[in-house]
Amino acid sequence: MITLGLEEEVFVTEPLLPTTRSLYYLAKLLWKKPSRNYHLTASNFARGKDLKYGMMSGLEVATDICHSPLEVITQLRELRAELSKIAMGYIVPLGHLIQIDAPTNVCALQIHIGGSEDIERTYDNIAHFLPAIMLMTANAPFRMGERFGQSYRLAVGYATGPLTGDRFYRFQDLIISKRLGTIEVRALDPVTCTSRIKYVLDAVYALAQTKDRYPLDLERYKKLRAQVITNGANSEIVQLARDLNKYCNFPVELIQNTQSDTTAKMYEKYGLEETYRHIDSLYRVDGIHYKKPSSFVGKFIQPAAGFLGYYAPKFPYVTYKWLKEK
Repeated sequence: MITLGLEEEVFVTEPLLPTTRSLYYLAKLLWKKPSRNYHLTASNFARGKDLKYGMMSGLEVATDICHSPLEVITQLRELRAELSKIAMGYIVPLGHLIQIDAPTNVCALQIHIGGSEDIERTYDNIAHFLPAIMLMTANAPFRMGERFGQSYRLAVGYATGPLTGDRFYRFQDLIISKRLGTIEVRALDPVTCTSRIKYVLDAVYALAQTKDRYPLDLERYKKLRAQVITNGANSEIVQLARDLNKYCNFPVELIQNTQSDTTAKMYEKYGLEETYRHIDSLYRVDGIHYKKPSSFVGKFIQPAAGFLGYYAPKFPYVTYKWLKEK
């Protein structure tokens, strides 16, 4: 039986950049449901020169193992509702923040596929259609406030890259996870729109079930990937999307008019903070909206509580994951 799981990374900006206050939000999630959220939440940090924008990157929430795309979406909405009640900054699902240039400070949407009777066939099938699939959620259109294309994260992000031929190599767009034994799609940007995510889930679920097999052409993938991250859909990628409709409903018009295009129009019309405010309002199921904390509490007390209440107890598990994934 095919199984699915989803990890959603989002920035919580306060107001324009993430802060270590995000650890406080994760601590509240953890201690609300410790048996679940110990393993199904995560914190991310910037590295190297990107630290000039701050240490904190995105936070991650994940679904349980699910048995259908609809079950994943149902759980995702529940997770968003929980985060919406806790996070007091702008919840911003973008692959890369609009106003900075920080290849290590990125967020992604990751999907795990398990239970395939032929894992290499499923991997090759998803890889064949991945240029079209990744455009469904492409959402990182800016670098330093200037339009880059469809996904600056995919262009420069350190944890992704073109397929190598080694299915277990971690830092590429599609892998077989050493730790979990699942296929992991790593080439997706986070988006507010759950219908776009559902189309992606439907696609990988269908491709995991078909007996058909598509060849893994690494040079073709590299060429189409370069097209995707800069200019978006061309005739070859559109044809891939049309071919994918043999297996599931995959609207071609949504890869021709991407989430990145929508984000770009929003920024050009409203500016930076209003764009983040609007994205936040689209993400939230309900709950509070941006509220500036007192300087002392927000800068010192809550980050310290987050470190002690979240990062410290999670550190053994983070270390275990790192060792298993090496």
